[in-house]
Amino acid sequence: MVQKSIPAMVIRGGTSKGIFFKRSDLPIDESTWDSILLKTFGSPDSMQIDGIGGSHSTTSKAMIVSKSSRKDFDLDYKFAQVSVDNAVVDWGGNCGNLTFAIGAFAIESGIISSTFPISNLTLYNENTESTIKQSINISPDGLPNYNGDFLVHGVPGTGGPIRSQFIHPSGSITGKLFPTGSQTETIFVDTFGELTVSILDVTTPCVFIKASDLGISCPISPKEINSDQTLLSTLEYIRSVACERIGLVDSFVNATMASPGFPKVVLVDSPCDYVTPSGEPVLKTEYDIFARIMSMQKAHPAYAVTGAMCTAAAALLPKTIPNHSSSQTNSNSITLGHPKGTMKIGVNIDKNQVIHTESDRTARPIMTGNLFY
Repeated sequence: MVQKSIPAMVIRGGTSKGIFFKRSDLPIDESTWDSILLKTFGSPDSMQIDGIGGSHSTTSKAMIVSKSSRKDFDLDYKFAQVSVDNAVVDWGGNCGNLTFAIGAFAIESGIISSTFPISNLTLYNENTESTIKQSINISPDGLPNYNGDFLVHGVPGTGGPIRSQFIHPSGSITGKLFPTGSQTETIFVDTFGELTVSILDVTTPCVFIKASDLGISCPISPKEINSDQTLLSTLEYIRSVACERIGLVDSFVNATMASPGFPKVVLVDSPCDYVTPSGEPVLKTEYDIFARIMSMQKAHPAYAVTGAMCTAAAALLPKTIPNHSSSQTNSNSITLGHPKGTMKIGVNIDKNQVIHTESDRTARPIMTGNLFY
């Protein structure tokens, strides 16, 4: 067989890395996209050796971008989470980290033109039918300015900040801030009995569990989580039950294959001192809530931005598990303590309604060319 190829760009956005395509370069028939992406990334294979994937959920992602025909929008984009170990592509939600690179890709690839010194764009995410306002610093040559002194914990070096604001982010997938109608509810787990959880949908649906309720100490690292198969199984069971309760699957037994990426499961607790994998100390006085988030059945090495926005909003909403764990419950921002450091999320809440969430991240193109499949 003669290999086919597609023009594409590899871009890091926040703490994720993905492949960006123009929609016009992909087949019109979207039913063919799954097979193309699986071949492109080299899935299913834990090494993704026959593709461009990086053997981790945070590097096995794709964005499909086009100029928007919608009134008041500049760009449309669609996110694909490509499984590493299974022949599955999850189109069920959005990637916050890679969202920060949408505008940059569109400018670099000529989909839209830039405006010096700042391009203010309105993005439409097709997965969640949501609106994102994005601002990018532009250099005199008309390209995004990737240089700067803004630090994203989990990314080497610094870069120019890109701001993204998610407008009215509640109910991104389920249509409701509290998909089950309750701030808390119980899930029965054989080894623990009834566990109290909170399920919220803000930019992405998440199910929150207090780490200590599972016998987990506050400084737990992704490496420790991923090496504990019993814990991984317990977290996936809780996630699967939540997946059924919010209506993404008919039965929890199908959740791992039918909806592996959403909802996300999050461990939270009160702040404590800990050390990052690089040896940097993180003091409990530097952040508001300790949090660890799962991604495709493994612990995220840093933190998903959409998950961070859901966590921050939940921390400011009364009677939720994150609200009980947070040291800050009356503010317009929450700082999370994640494995690589801290992340500040702005949250605008009015009468228990989330008006918007926002954050700053950096992005950088890594290569451009043709991907063979």
